[in-house]
Amino acid sequence: MTNPLLAQFVAESADLLADVDEGLLRLEQDPADADLVNAVFRAAHTFKGSSGLFDLPDLTRLTHAAEDLLDAVRAGKLGLTPEMTDALLWAFDTVRRWMPVIEATGSAPADAGREADTQAALLRSWLGEPAPAGATAGSAPAAAAPAAAADLPAWVLAVGEEPLRQLRSWLETTGATLRAVRYEPDAACFFRGEDPLHLLRQVPALESLRISAPDPLGGIDEVDEYECVLQFTALTRAATGEVAHVFRYVPDQVQVAEVGAANLARLLDGGPAQAPAGDPAPGAPTGGGTADPLHVLLLQAQCRLLATDGGDAARTRAAGEVALRVAAAAGEDTGDGEEALRRFAATGDSGALAGWIVELTARTTATSSPAAPDPAPDHEDPVREVAAAPAATTAPATTAPATTAPANAAATATAREATGEPEHAGEEASRASRVLKVEQGKVDQLLDLVGELVVAKNALPFVAQEAEDAGSRALARRVMDEYAVISRVSEELQQAVMDVRMLPVSTAFARAPRLVRDLSRKLGKRVRLVQEGEETAADKDVIEMLTEPLVHLVRNSLDHGIETPDEREAAGKPAEATLTLRAAPDGDAVLVEIVDDGRGIDTDAVRRKAYERGLIDEAALETLSEEDAAALVFAPGFSTAEVISDVSGRGVGMDAVRSSIERLGGSVSTTNRRGEGLTVRLRLPLTMAVSRVLLITAGGQRFGVPLDDVVETVRVDRADVSHVAGRPVLALRDDVVPLVDLGALLGAGAGTGTGALNVLVVRTPTGPLGLVVDRFHQNTDVILKPLEGFLAGTPGYCGTALLGDGLVLLVLDVKELNSRAAALR
Repeated sequence: MTNPLLAQFVAESADLLADVDEGLLRLEQDPADADLVNAVFRAAHTFKGSSGLFDLPDLTRLTHAAEDLLDAVRAGKLGLTPEMTDALLWAFDTVRRWMPVIEATGSAPADAGREADTQAALLRSWLGEPAPAGATAGSAPAAAAPAAAADLPAWVLAVGEEPLRQLRSWLETTGATLRAVRYEPDAACFFRGEDPLHLLRQVPALESLRISAPDPLGGIDEVDEYECVLQFTALTRAATGEVAHVFRYVPDQVQVAEVGAANLARLLDGGPAQAPAGDPAPGAPTGGGTADPLHVLLLQAQCRLLATDGGDAARTRAAGEVALRVAAAAGEDTGDGEEALRRFAATGDSGALAGWIVELTARTTATSSPAAPDPAPDHEDPVREVAAAPAATTAPATTAPATTAPANAAATATAREATGEPEHAGEEASRASRVLKVEQGKVDQLLDLVGELVVAKNALPFVAQEAEDAGSRALARRVMDEYAVISRVSEELQQAVMDVRMLPVSTAFARAPRLVRDLSRKLGKRVRLVQEGEETAADKDVIEMLTEPLVHLVRNSLDHGIETPDEREAAGKPAEATLTLRAAPDGDAVLVEIVDDGRGIDTDAVRRKAYERGLIDEAALETLSEEDAAALVFAPGFSTAEVISDVSGRGVGMDAVRSSIERLGGSVSTTNRRGEGLTVRLRLPLTMAVSRVLLITAGGQRFGVPLDDVVETVRVDRADVSHVAGRPVLALRDDVVPLVDLGALLGAGAGTGTGALNVLVVRTPTGPLGLVVDRFHQNTDVILKPLEGFLAGTPGYCGTALLGDGLVLLVLDVKELNSRAAALR
């Protein structure tokens, strides 16, 4: 995407759409809040106005309909109903789905017109206009009825009249539709590696294909064998989206028309329609002797250009060409203009051309829309500046080229007028200037550089040791003094970069209000959502990876945990349930809780289902504790749902939630209140970018253990080691800690010493575990990298890190080691 203004529009659209969504959900709870109504309307109005600066007619048409409905609500003409909210949310969801396509291609998806027509008609039905058949508030986009088929263009006749008449009978009998495709490859397509025939072969469900050439084609001496002069007309049963995917690299060379029985009959019986219904194409005659407003505005800009910058031959020639098109559109005589343009091309004299353009401007302006504002004399490109103005006045949005958007300060003011944004006071502008939006990749690159700095810093102690070994103790001391300074600066720099990457938990919570509203309506339940501690912050990667598990847990609470209003009242509960999302800092971690006051987990049903699936034996069926039974819902493939729904479950249970959280280095626990509700507690690290590890030696090799998993390090006499069922254990205060030789567990060789044991006590899901190691070293910060290539997925290790002395450190996965140790016990 080369248009910087379009890039800015795409970036800002996410915030505007989020404001609309949040405002609509809050407005549904408090319809009388006039300030809230105005805020939602302003966000929708700003989005619609901004979209009008580009060639996005479908987007502008849909958002305009939404804006009109919100305006009626704002004016008190209509009261906002849940059905209206459904339709508005559906419309802006559609817009949100289009934005990645717009960002990549600069235009809306191929089927955007049909979607925009259907949803805009539904929105306007509350304003007294008829809604399309089959479109209901809140219905899914896939279920919406297509808009009435437009008249077919004349090129469809290239298929042949007789085949079309046979096709007409079949369409009338079946009620089906086809897609007509007109593909006119660019003459130089072969030089770009394009193969038109290969593209046509990829069109699925092709019914017919007609290949034609210009008539007359010309003699053999006149034909350039390196140019493509063929035209392809095809009929296919494939959907519009499938066709658009085939021709996605040449969209400007393809036209697609929906062929139904009705519009095919009109084409065959009533004569071909010369053009689809809609706005006139740029340059086409509009009748009445009046030029299109865009052309008049652009023409006036060119007149000023001739007066102030006539020395630029390319711009002057462009001005003349535009003026000729405008004159043709207005029904004016173009003879004098063509002669003046020829004279300018031959002699460079622009006087006659300028005079003709000025006269033409005077004639066309009298019957056209208001003129664009005068460009400042020092603007770099007045044509580019004024071309955006019609979108803010009366020109059709379809004629505003995306490549001619404002690119300077005056153009930004024009865009502000178009979007209806007031100029902020100096104080607000000053506040906004203190917020800098930085591309995510740049912050990630900065973090990588900080990681390299950390590695380089950690090398200094090794350099100091080498200097001391060589007899330069003074030099070693100087190195360590500098190490202390660099260490402090690098830690502050690392913390500063991490602060930039920190996001509030509200980012992950943002989807919850809409999710709760939609699912509660779908399930017939009344649910009040409460969010607490949204300002709690964590690293961007942690927040982004938290979103999906959080969505699954909310869905699970709504589907399985919370009862219907009748069931709740029968159980003596309020008809409206409460779902709470709570976040709070917890040392070097973040604690996130999902709490509902539903039915909780039926641990008896869980035990039976686990026994049926072979997850527990018959003895555990009777002896399994309430806490352990509740934890079984996280077992792989476990689900108590009798019927799989599209809301949650799908037979996979919540093991995906636990796997995602554990990949983050976090943990999941539950507190079950049977008949009263369930609390799911997620403990997440603050960051995944920089990890602090404890260096140890086991089996003669050095390893790292994440410091978050370390409980303590102890040194004990061998006589203090006891045995239970033949396995060594250590009585450590109130715990019995199983012991395992880490070197033997990793296959690196068991320890052979006879003295005291060095025991590293780590926390695991099943309790503390003691790892017997050869030696403890210092703690250090590392940049943890996942195992890749043929080492990817190697059990027992969570990644590698580079130490200051050049050693590649293997960092251990404590949970996997615990599973391996349990298998030995």
